[in-house]
Parts: sequence; C-alpha cells; structure tokens
Amino acid sequence: MRTHYETLGVSQEASTERIRRAYRRLVKSCHPDLFPIGSRAQSEAGERIRDIIAAYRVLSNTTKRTFYDATLRERACSHREAKPEHCQKCGNLTLYWRTKSDVGLCEGCRKAAT
Repeated sequence: MRTHYETLGVSQEASTERIRRAYRRLVKSCHPDLFPIGSRAQSEAGERIRDIIAAYRVLSNTTKRTFYDATLRERACSHREAKPEHCQKCGNLTLYWRTKSDVGLCEGCRKAAT
C-alpha cells in the first residue's frame, strides 16, 4: 500500500509549499480530460487523480498530516505476534503460521481429502 507521500512523490519532511507544488504538477499531468474519452488510460487517470486528491487533502492540512504521520509511525513500529493457523474443517492446529497461504487444513484432514 502506498503512502500519501509516495503518491505525491515527496518526502515526509517536505514543506507544505513543496506538497502543494507536487500536487499541482501531478494534477496537470494526470487529469482524465487529457486522455481520450472512454479509454483505459482515462479510467486509470481517474483512479490516479482520486488518489492524488486524497493524499493532498491529508498532507495539506496540518492537523490531518500530524495524525497521519503518527499512524505511519505506529504502523512501522507495531510488531504483531504470529499466531498458529487452525484447520478449517476440524479446528485443530495445523503446522503453519498465519500467512497468506490457502493451506487451512491439518494433516489428518488433508490426508482424508486425498
């Protein structure tokens, strides 16, 4: 997931003026009206411009930016404890830790399924 800073192409230390200039530059180059009507490029530009506007709304407001920076720091510092995965059929522990895998079955249920 991209941060608002990455969306605008500025560093976290960027001044409000630098953020404003980056926003204006991106809006001028990514505006959907610059692309042929109904084209894929126009729809992609529409999505991109929405991201740019959302990022600017947060970073141009001092209060919102302070809160956003705090959430970024919190997200970077949080260390979540790994939890074991449970079988989707019987509820027993599998030999896997929660990941984005689609395993979800213990050895017994996996053997019974084959």
